[in-house]
Amino acid sequence: MYKSIVCLLIMLTLTSCSFFSVRKPIIEQGNIITDESVRKLHTGMTPPQVVEIMGTPVLANIFTPNRMEYVFTYQDGNAPRKETRVTCIFDKGRLKEILRS
Repeated sequence: MYKSIVCLLIMLTLTSCSFFSVRKPIIEQGNIITDESVRKLHTGMTPPQVVEIMGTPVLANIFTPNRMEYVFTYQDGNAPRKETRVTCIFDKGRLKEILRS
């Protein structure tokens, strides 16, 4: 009788872990991209002016120096990850196009 009670308690203890969800942290990565900061951007700006508003770009490619990529990912625990991207394309040292996705 004693062995069966101990076995039952051990089984309940081990299976109870699956009943409770583990708290997962909020994960933010990259440059925080807000609507306000994107609204401040306009064509004709220089790269240092864009960096002043948006921060240092997350992705820099030596093969396309006329392009700055800003990426922000946010995940709250078990919720799906949300990703925001802003791409600034320059032509002759001036901001030509702003792409947001």
